[in-house]
Amino acid sequence: MGADFGAEIDVAVPAAEAWALVGDPCGVPQWYPLYLTCTLEGNVRTLARADGALLVEEILSRDDAAMTYTYAVTGGLPLAEHEASFTVVPTDTGCRVAWQTHAVHEDPSIDMEERLVDRQREALEGLRDVLEGRAS
Repeated sequence: MGADFGAEIDVAVPAAEAWALVGDPCGVPQWYPLYLTCTLEGNVRTLARADGALLVEEILSRDDAAMTYTYAVTGGLPLAEHEASFTVVPTDTGCRVAWQTHAVHEDPSIDMEERLVDRQREALEGLRDVLEGRAS
C-alpha cells in the first residue's frame, strides 16, 4: 500500500537557523536519536541506526534559497518506493518545518503512514527541542 503522508512542527527560531540544522544532510543524528552517525559521499548519505542497521539514502535535490531538500531511501529498508523532503518555511513566530514522505513497502499489506508518521512527529519534536534549546 503506497502512502503520501507527513508531519510538521512550528519552531520558535528564525527559519535560517532551523535550515542550518535541518538542511545539513548529516545533521540528522543531532536531533533524531534513532540515528547515531552519518556520512556523506557525494549525494549518498549513510545513517547508522542505534539498532545497528545502516540506511542508505540519495540526496535528489537541494535548494538553499527555498530551504528544501529531497531524498530517497535506496538501501537498508524493505521499500519498493521512497521519496521524502524537508522544507523550512518562515512564520510570524519563527518557522515551520515540514517532512513530507511517499513510501511503499515491499510488502503491500504494510501501511507505511501507520508505521512512520508517529516516528516523524517524535523526531520533529526532538528537532524543535534542540533548536529551541530545551534538549536534555
